[in-house]
Amino acid sequence: MEYFQELVLLGVDVLVLVVCSSQYLKLKKNCRALKEAPQLPIDENLSDRLRREPDQKLKYAVIRGSVTPIGTPLHSAMSPSVTGVLQTMTLTEHRVARAVFGFWQEEKQIIHVSSNEIPFRLVNGKHGVEIVNGLSAELLDMDTVYENYEPSSLSLFDHVFGLFSGVRQKGLQTTEELLRDGSFITAVGELELDDSGIRLQPASTGAPMFLTTATKNTLLKRLEEAKSSTLVKVLLCGTISAVLVGLIARKMYKRKKTERDERKLREQLDKTRAARRARMRQADLTDEQRCVVCVVNPKEVICLPCGHVCLCENCAEKIKLHCPVCRSVIETKAAAFIT
Repeated sequence: MEYFQELVLLGVDVLVLVVCSSQYLKLKKNCRALKEAPQLPIDENLSDRLRREPDQKLKYAVIRGSVTPIGTPLHSAMSPSVTGVLQTMTLTEHRVARAVFGFWQEEKQIIHVSSNEIPFRLVNGKHGVEIVNGLSAELLDMDTVYENYEPSSLSLFDHVFGLFSGVRQKGLQTTEELLRDGSFITAVGELELDDSGIRLQPASTGAPMFLTTATKNTLLKRLEEAKSSTLVKVLLCGTISAVLVGLIARKMYKRKKTERDERKLREQLDKTRAARRARMRQADLTDEQRCVVCVVNPKEVICLPCGHVCLCENCAEKIKLHCPVCRSVIETKAAAFIT
């Protein structure tokens, strides 16, 4: 295909453009939601504020407080003296893999992730807000309380097998992260008041939930920076798509122009040849000498294999399948002049 390479590049670029555009719109929506979200102190007035809201809830709000477990806190599996409320254990494989062009490069692959959580609240003095589904937060700042890397001891067979398979393990890394009790964090989500008290949960509007040590302004700045960098990617991909479309359109225009010029030249040559043949033909022709189709021009073409000389050159270009005299299949044609 003449445009295959450009179409493949355009398809890949459009796909990247769609992904980046979707990410940009999502970040833009999240930035607007975070800007409009009120930051409320955790105090005795928070319940009264929620009672004045429809359904006693705020769709998106920001609070800050200290992490306090409801009940017995979690103990770190690797450092039992450390306690918290949210815990994740990650097992990561470090390996060397052969890339597309034959070069070896280091890779990381998560093999297993386990998580655990207990109910907890954000507390400010005597008042608190329960956090629901904390592990589902889009941004979750946790402390790394344990990290250990164990290199693999590979045998000769493992090295040979890795050479042929293209993947060779280097080692395993175990990481434990914990949201410690007592941490002072910012929580962003949906605030709701019910009979059991106030709780913060993932927003029903689809806005992301955050549990982070950053302030609202810092978090908003991060989102704005991510939105700006994504916009640059969108503009870059859009420019590349426009250039590729322009190249394809230019090629198509040049091809159409060439075809049009060739068609005009061919028509002009046909007219010139027809006029030249008309000047060379005899003026007085008998019925037997005239083409059996147009009955105007002389017979000039013989149909083979039947051998009937029955067509002029003009009609021979239009009749391709069957002899107009005997209806036999025409395999080929040849010039023949009757004098």
